[in-house]
Amino acid sequence: MPNRALAKFKALKIEEQILNGASLTAFVCVFFPWVGGEWLGGKIITYSGLGFFTSFIGLTVLLLNAYILLITFIPLTGGPNIVQQKNKDLVRLLIALLSTMLTIAIWSVLTKFTFEFSRLQIHFGLYGTLIGSVVSTLYGLLLYKEGLRSSVRDIFTHDEPRHSEPPPPPATEPEEHNIYQ
Repeated sequence: MPNRALAKFKALKIEEQILNGASLTAFVCVFFPWVGGEWLGGKIITYSGLGFFTSFIGLTVLLLNAYILLITFIPLTGGPNIVQQKNKDLVRLLIALLSTMLTIAIWSVLTKFTFEFSRLQIHFGLYGTLIGSVVSTLYGLLLYKEGLRSSVRDIFTHDEPRHSEPPPPPATEPEEHNIYQ
């Protein structure tokens, strides 16, 4: 069963694969250290996205990226669609955008905090979460715009059945217009 799901994932468009890979990166990086260093009194600390006073926002970022992954992986494994197919790209774009905005908010809070306590530093987990969220947002936008373009194209292209042209009228003998013969 996992091999079939992996084969189905590899059959997705490259944009879908990148979007889900970036979301997976942001998901995993929430567990890596976000902030750390020497605290007051010389105690060495390291906190992940789920362990500092920004843990509620870190948990929200984690759940948002998990939802993006579930939108893709549950139908691949034979489950039902979580979101209607026509709304899938828009939902993923909005969730990825929210994840990016929350990560930037955490970044600004932790940057201000590390300026106040000069021995604290921002670690690679926050960098990975930010990069994963931004890439996920950009590819979500790309897929959404591509979906809009194809829906507009569908509006203006009609595959009407072609009727065969009527046969030409039968050839007639030319009439004699000469009255005086």
